[in-house]
Amino acid sequence: MKSQNTSNNVDLINLSIPDAEEMIEEALNELASSTDPGLMPALPFLAPPGYQAIVELCGENGRSKRRNASADSWSPEEDEVRIYFERIDGDEIAPRPARAQHAAGNVIDDEDDDGQEVLIPADLDARVKELCAALAEAERGGHAFIALKWFRDSFLPRKAFRWNQNPESRQAVLAEAIQRGVVVTSKIANPKTPAYPTTTIRLNRAEAGIPDEAQRFHPVTAHGESIAEAIEEERGNL
Repeated sequence: MKSQNTSNNVDLINLSIPDAEEMIEEALNELASSTDPGLMPALPFLAPPGYQAIVELCGENGRSKRRNASADSWSPEEDEVRIYFERIDGDEIAPRPARAQHAAGNVIDDEDDDGQEVLIPADLDARVKELCAALAEAERGGHAFIALKWFRDSFLPRKAFRWNQNPESRQAVLAEAIQRGVVVTSKIANPKTPAYPTTTIRLNRAEAGIPDEAQRFHPVTAHGESIAEAIEEERGNL
């Protein structure tokens, strides 16, 4: 069942999934300044101070909705809305605690601040390398900048990795890449929401071991006569 909403004049058919996500994010961010006594108890969870809301519209299978789909493809009866929060007063995603590697097994056990066990994949190095390769591909797309949210929630899910269809897994691998310094974050002004700048990312190629694009091709010395000489010779034969 598709969601149609005409009471608030929102045209969901002509609204894309990314536009709808941005609209929800702005609404949640505006809650931070609310003085409604009925909302105040819930604000630490809906609009925690110092954080910017990140919204992801997902299907019933838990995967992100297609970026080119219209907003009315999302159904409140069948689909999901995921909400994350990103720090405003810093570029870093909160790092995970130090971890200890097991000699065997598929995960690494750790404990978080509450003493709860945290499971970290043993192939984390491989996942970070795959993420870096995907970011290098995104940078070759000619974008003026790479928004962290777009890369994490739209670009990464298109790749054929084993780990990238889970939002928590994408977030964890990206956080690890930023903590290792192979991915660098920065902020740019957002004209739609000046109070909440957009977080962008770029590949630190030196740390990631990926050469600059300019270094991928090297001139090769050609033997024999030059192209100009060959053209002149052909002209003389006509």
